[in-house]
Amino acid sequence: MTILLIEHGASRRARHWQPRYQNWLQQQGHDVLTLKTQADETIDILNLHRLLERANEVIVLAGDGTAHWLVNQLTEEQAQRLLISVIPCGTGNDFARDIGLYRADWRMQPEELLSQRQLDIAEINGIRFLNAASDGLPVDLIRQQSAGMKRWLGKFSYLTGVLGWWLRYRYTGQSTPVLSSVLVGRYLGGGIQLAPTAKRRDGQLTQVVVAAASKRKLLGVLWSVLRGKHMRHPLVKATRDNEFTFTASALEIDGELYPLPNAGKATTLKSFIKVRVPSKEI
Repeated sequence: MTILLIEHGASRRARHWQPRYQNWLQQQGHDVLTLKTQADETIDILNLHRLLERANEVIVLAGDGTAHWLVNQLTEEQAQRLLISVIPCGTGNDFARDIGLYRADWRMQPEELLSQRQLDIAEINGIRFLNAASDGLPVDLIRQQSAGMKRWLGKFSYLTGVLGWWLRYRYTGQSTPVLSSVLVGRYLGGGIQLAPTAKRRDGQLTQVVVAAASKRKLLGVLWSVLRGKHMRHPLVKATRDNEFTFTASALEIDGELYPLPNAGKATTLKSFIKVRVPSKEI
């Protein structure tokens, strides 16, 4: 088997695990190709497509951003042919968490201890996403957060950002929701379980909307979210369907900021990718 190792160039955790995986895979008799992402995305894309022609499996040593980048580069034929193994080496790791991948060494197991799953993802205006597309609060957070803040605070950068947003928030009676997210899986923002009943294999998406309210009431919503009790909160509305429409000017999609000049419809891509997971939790 020919395996492509993708390493996020700015991740210390990825740098730690990349040589270990390369050595282990070669000891198992696999041909190993390597790609280390750089600042120049154009070069990365050219190198990726050249290497994907030869690969049977892609192991991603990175977080949600690099996994998001990968699925947006795949052709439909590649998405169905390639196995994808995600090694959690990012800040949020929401995709890995949602499919039960917590340890960085989980892929270093014999083939008979691994299994495969066909998973849903979603798409809006031609942009595929693994976790969520959001309007409101997540867009504000990504505009406020620096790369340094994410690097130093890790998964706590989202919680810190939410607290800072709440301190700046002013309620003026507006009807626009403070948050509207369409999720494929359960998690958003580095482990916040915004859609606890979401499943990645049923063809459905979950929309979670938080209405505007006073600072005091919103603090109650945020506390409920952290405790996983928000689904019954009167300011929260959750809906399940296979498509939802956004009318925002910009969206936060898998941790990246995208302009949305017109209304966009988020739809399910049923069983679009094939991933490796441990047969049993390790």
